[in-house]
Amino acid sequence: MTTASVAGMRNTRPRRTRRINVWFEARVSELSFLVFLVLLCALTFKGFSLFRKPLPQPVAIVIAGQMTNDSGDILTQVMITNTSKHWFSYAFSTQVLTNGSWQNGAVQHRDAASAIALPPKSGRLYSLPTPQEGDEWRASLVAQRIMGEVETEVSGLCRRFNFEYPFAKELHVRGPEMLNLPCNLSTTPQLAAKKMTAALRAERESN
Repeated sequence: MTTASVAGMRNTRPRRTRRINVWFEARVSELSFLVFLVLLCALTFKGFSLFRKPLPQPVAIVIAGQMTNDSGDILTQVMITNTSKHWFSYAFSTQVLTNGSWQNGAVQHRDAASAIALPPKSGRLYSLPTPQEGDEWRASLVAQRIMGEVETEVSGLCRRFNFEYPFAKELHVRGPEMLNLPCNLSTTPQLAAKKMTAALRAERESN
């Protein structure tokens, strides 16, 4: 190997190293620009949200009515609805107002506290046992939109910069507050009508 060829090899190595460094710096710049765009979009969305009226939450709790089972227990029919075009995952519970603070009721539905998927434009009906403790009661849930792989990566990237991805927020939904009447007064209209009819019949028979 001649002196000229050795010198040529030495000159080639720095060129390759420079090319690798240039390529690496270009990739880092592209990634930094992508992160900048994500943060800029998130900040812009948050800024606009400060000046517009808050939209109604896509997941809601609706009281559909009351019924009694074969044992005579009063059940409240609660509908959980999703009016958006996205899938949501939620977990719900029954809360009672005791001594001025809301707490989980002693009796819960068997599906309570489970992660349940709710399809878009749909609803799910539950028959909840009406709590007997506390002054008032309500249904409560925590929901979160089910994200795809790309959004999950973007959300994780935002968390690294201590920034919350706006589409990954948890939704805390509270249902209507229901007055918790005593057991002997907490009756449905149908059950009250039956009791009144039975009382009138008994009075007629006694007369």
